[in-house]
Amino acid sequence: MTTPTHDHLDYAEAAESAQRGEAWPQAAALWRRAADALRATATHNDATFDLHAKYQAAAVECDHKDRVNQLLERIARDNLRIPTFGERKSDSLDFHELGVWQIKKALLAAYEAGRSDAK
Repeated sequence: MTTPTHDHLDYAEAAESAQRGEAWPQAAALWRRAADALRATATHNDATFDLHAKYQAAAVECDHKDRVNQLLERIARDNLRIPTFGERKSDSLDFHELGVWQIKKALLAAYEAGRSDAK
């Protein structure tokens, strides 16, 4: 039995789909697989190098979005007592009543995280 082989375009297409679903870790891994598959099979010319760089940059961007998402979830959990940003299809779980002081605390935490990241 032979295992199916995937070329870089298959991985890139799957990575784009994962990005549309905001599945950042999966998208980053798929972009890296696309880059590896391209490097393993393609002839090395300027277009190949440009496409490889594009795949690598997309993986880095997905990693960044994943870090931001994790940070926002931590701020929401710690300051707003919201356990997840995932939709749970229940009003009592998806909608939250918050005090303005909680919102202010969470916004300040996000602001400080942005300042720290910029340094």
